[in-house]
Amino acid sequence: MANRKGVFIGAYVPNHLKESLRRRAAAEHRTLSQEITRILEEAVHGKGLPPGSVDRRNRESTPRRRSSDPTPRRRANDVAYLPGGQKSGNQGG
Repeated sequence: MANRKGVFIGAYVPNHLKESLRRRAAAEHRTLSQEITRILEEAVHGKGLPPGSVDRRNRESTPRRRSSDPTPRRRANDVAYLPGGQKSGNQGG
């Protein structure tokens, strides 16, 4: 017997709806059960990441950069900004 994570929820749905869900699941390389679970989670918790994406962060984690970076927020080896379209480096040519 398969090791299931969750409970069974039974529902009668029209056959055309089942087939539409099955086709959508196949297009996303998911099982019908996975697609129904995704739809239910989205309905209850709101829209999350695009289908197929995995959120690997903890729920308590802070944003990856902006909250912890120092104010200049430029990489150390970035070229300095020169207004007016001037180019840095050798001007000879």
